[in-house]
Amino acid sequence: MRLRSNRLWAIIVCALSFFCCAGLPARSAPGSPWLVVSDIHYTPFDRDRSPSPYGEDTNDALLSSFLAEVRKVDPNPPVVVIAGDFLAHHFRLDAAASTMTALAKRFDAAFPHAQFVIALGNNDSACGDYLAPVGGPFLAATAKAWAPLVNRRGAAPDFAARFARDGGYAARLPLPGLRIVVANDVFESLRYGASCAQSQNGAAQTLARFRSDLRAAGPRDRNWVLFHIPPGIDAFSTNLTHHLAVVPFLRPNARESLDAAIGDAGDRVVLAIAGHTHKFAYRILSGAGRIPVPMLLVPSISPIFYNGPSFLELTVANDGTVSRVVETSYFAGSWQVAGDLGKLGVRRFSALELASLQARLAHDSALRTAFSHLYSGGGPPEINEGNWRSYWCAAANFSASAFKACTGQGGVSVFTSRALKIALAGVCLLAAGGGAFFFFRRRGRRLRA
Repeated sequence: MRLRSNRLWAIIVCALSFFCCAGLPARSAPGSPWLVVSDIHYTPFDRDRSPSPYGEDTNDALLSSFLAEVRKVDPNPPVVVIAGDFLAHHFRLDAAASTMTALAKRFDAAFPHAQFVIALGNNDSACGDYLAPVGGPFLAATAKAWAPLVNRRGAAPDFAARFARDGGYAARLPLPGLRIVVANDVFESLRYGASCAQSQNGAAQTLARFRSDLRAAGPRDRNWVLFHIPPGIDAFSTNLTHHLAVVPFLRPNARESLDAAIGDAGDRVVLAIAGHTHKFAYRILSGAGRIPVPMLLVPSISPIFYNGPSFLELTVANDGTVSRVVETSYFAGSWQVAGDLGKLGVRRFSALELASLQARLAHDSALRTAFSHLYSGGGPPEINEGNWRSYWCAAANFSASAFKACTGQGGVSVFTSRALKIALAGVCLLAAGGGAFFFFRRRGRRLRA
């Protein structure tokens, strides 16, 4: 009798387990790729049923298409990294906080088990582009909305309080001894201006906390770092000026501090991630006495700069290094694998492998064409045989002087004393020329009279 009773209870327990768990998605399998995206630039106000075309930011149709595609190729990524710029360009500021909350719900519904890591971009503000304040209602609302996703399984218990202050924090990643330190480096941008009735710039405090978070790692820990704006030179903007000006992304002193922290051997940084450029690329962070660190530049979902909307899948080894990077892009009317760095001979996303790729790109035009396809996500090529050297030099030369030496072209550095003197001289010449023109024009009228 007792035997039959035990069997009956076993059947009941199995049945209850089946019905309770049948509707739940499967947990991520060990070794599942991690998802990395950036520059979503979402606008909820565009209700076109077709995904956004080139030259426009992400509408609801494109966002839905992207989420559906990721669910198809990687339904349960262990980690989702979003490298900033959630909101569209020229966004309606009164809807900024509510849209960030809505995006958190959309991503949570799509990936209910994933641990999220997010950074803020220059468009992520209720004040305007590059005008984010320290603290304020927008940061508080964003921290509250995203905290359940970022702090999955206790990965970042102080996220809500830290993020609400300036957008920076640290979190544990789901591999033994692996952490990620996030900084809001919009404060360090050349274009940053404090707003919302505040004059405080959070640059100094942000860098200090970033360095402190890195040093808080245990003796066997390794660090990833995440921020929106990469250090170094903006090759695209520099090309627009025909190299009359070399345009950096960050203030020179901030860039040097960031580089020094990342390259410090004691901080054990094995990977840096940034967005902002809207294109898939890499950087090699190195300097005198520093450990070379690979940096991944994440392409955008937004096609506003005529790139194919793209996302990356990373295969992450147990030691925190990345063995494979695959790019999936939307071009020619469908989502397709644009390629991966393995096709370019990069066996592991490391500084050593990237240095080898850098050397081969210098002498192989076919390899440059293949890289250009990845760079633009299958969209119209931005890199060509006429301008490739600027992009190539930007990958490993972060100061204006090093970049100019690499390209062999002149130009002044934006916001240096020399640049300001030249700009001032130009303004004076224009003013003098304009004054002389009106003087002689007026004199000529008097003579004619």
